[in-house]
Amino acid sequence: MNDLKFTTAGNYMDSKMDDLMYRSGLTADGCWDEMDSYDKEAIEEFGKLIVQDCIKELEISRRCDPYTGKLYDCEYNTCIGEQIEVLKARFGVE
Repeated sequence: MNDLKFTTAGNYMDSKMDDLMYRSGLTADGCWDEMDSYDKEAIEEFGKLIVQDCIKELEISRRCDPYTGKLYDCEYNTCIGEQIEVLKARFGVE
């Protein structure tokens, strides 16, 4: 249906992108099929930037020592770190 892919994360990512494109209206009445490659690449880049910004916000919210900048070893940081890794893996962004 589409060639928008952030990663080789397999069928999950393909079906997730199909769902998101449908919900956003991109696939209505052949809209996606009528776009040129520049438009498709711009939409893909926009999606990547959104995911990267979400990851950045999570990284900012991690707690660290204000003097050394080292992260505290606590359950909160472990959970945030795990969520960051899940997002990176799911959407294939750095």
